[in-house]
Amino acid sequence: EEVPADYKEISFVCLRPDGCLELPTTLGTVCRKVAKTLEGFEGFHFHQLRHTYTSNLLANGAAPKDVQELLGHSDVSTTMNVYAHSTRDAKRKSVRLLDKVVGND
Repeated sequence: EEVPADYKEISFVCLRPDGCLELPTTLGTVCRKVAKTLEGFEGFHFHQLRHTYTSNLLANGAAPKDVQELLGHSDVSTTMNVYAHSTRDAKRKSVRLLDKVVGND
C-alpha cells in the first residue's frame, strides 16, 4: 500500500491511517464501551495503558531514564513513582537475586 503524501511520521501510539493523532475523546469512548461490555474491564480507562506500558518496559530491562523520555516526563521520579508498578514476575526475579547472594541457588 502506498503511503499518502500528507502522511506525518509521529511517535504516538494511536494514529489514524492518515498519520494524524487520534482524538482523546474517541479513545475514551472506545475504552468506556469496552469497560461496559467486557467482564473484568469495569472502570477501565485508556490512561491505564501508560501504566502497563511503563511497568512492562521496566520489568523487561528498559532503563528508567529511557522510559522517562519515551513517556515525555520531565523528571524520572514521575515515571518511577506514578507510572511504574511492580509485577509478580519482577518480584520473583528480585527474590531470586537475593537467593544467589546468600547461596540458595
